[in-house]
Amino acid sequence: MLTWIREKFGTVIIALIIGFIAFVFVFYGVFNPKSTRGLHEGAVAGTVNGESISIGEFNRALNQRLEFFKSISGGNTITEEQMKAFRVREGVFEGLVRRRLLVQEADRQGLNPSDEEVRQRIQDISAFHKNGKFDLLTYKQALEANRYTPSGFERMVREDLSAQAWDQYFKRRVNVSDLEIQKRFELTETKRNIKYALLTSESGRKGIQVSAEEIKKYLADPAKLNIAKGQFDRKQTTEFKGKTFEAVKDQIARDLLASEKVEEIRKLNDALAEKLLQIGGTNTAAEAKMNSQLKPYGVELKSTGMITEQSGSLPGIGEATELLKDAFAKPSPIDPAQGGKPKKYTSGSWTLVAWVTASQQPELSKLASERERLSREIADAKERDLYEGWIKKVRERAKIDMNPSVVSEEG
Repeated sequence: MLTWIREKFGTVIIALIIGFIAFVFVFYGVFNPKSTRGLHEGAVAGTVNGESISIGEFNRALNQRLEFFKSISGGNTITEEQMKAFRVREGVFEGLVRRRLLVQEADRQGLNPSDEEVRQRIQDISAFHKNGKFDLLTYKQALEANRYTPSGFERMVREDLSAQAWDQYFKRRVNVSDLEIQKRFELTETKRNIKYALLTSESGRKGIQVSAEEIKKYLADPAKLNIAKGQFDRKQTTEFKGKTFEAVKDQIARDLLASEKVEEIRKLNDALAEKLLQIGGTNTAAEAKMNSQLKPYGVELKSTGMITEQSGSLPGIGEATELLKDAFAKPSPIDPAQGGKPKKYTSGSWTLVAWVTASQQPELSKLASERERLSREIADAKERDLYEGWIKKVRERAKIDMNPSVVSEEG
């Protein structure tokens, strides 16, 4: 269906139809005085202040969201398990709730669009033009191809214009100062390269001693033998490719037994981190000694590349707030160029030894060329915060009912 539309109308209409919050332009209902604004009786996905969100509306939004996931995953269709894990249905419903609240508030405050505004918006869309003019037949064909009713499309375009009105409303209430721009420039242009050794439970297991007797006893237990077989099945095409279970069962049992020794792993990683700190340097020779200590555990020193404090997390590590705070402090306790030295950091899942190897300071001469972009980014962030605060209050006083049989991820 989408292929047919792409061939007939081009990529513009695809973007209009697929985008979950993109404009969807309609025509027929605007010129039809008998328009019902797309409200139909029957089952609903939920209600917002007594106003229904229809099954059809929910399913269209859900399909559009699934098409989006498919497009960003190289054409792979999202599985039912993934939908449940990411709570896709609930997210779609929440999006429709917010949209409905926007429209209801627009009606209440006089921001809803007129028929003339809707008409003009539709007439401006070239995807519905033929020979340079709006064509009703072309419009109807697109509608039918995507299973929309004329009255439903009219409501959707009104909702889009209402959302646009709110967007302009928030834009007018945001100001960006020169000081804010300079501060953001300094934040985004101040960067650090961090070198680190990451010690995890996986690397720690390699240092845990497991006796042959322990392995034999483990594999003699039918339940634990099944666990080992399951581990083999999961890695049969990767780590154990070309091998039989008999050939690797002792190795699997050893790793499983080692992983159970959580406290020993923690102590081993902590001791290894202390050995790295005792090397007492960060030059090439010191790094070589560190890598020599790390090699038996399948670990080597790595670098983050130039990152900003705003990154919040580190590649392959995740959240490392304390480390980033130290890296960007003045003076930095982990920057040897400022008198610092390597430091150990711990979380529930890893132990890190890290230090700063390079720093980049902002060049204020570049501020002028970046001013427009930075101003836009700051304004966008302020608008989002303003909107989120506003919609939260609107939602708190709204009466919202969800139909679990349609929206719930359970079952």
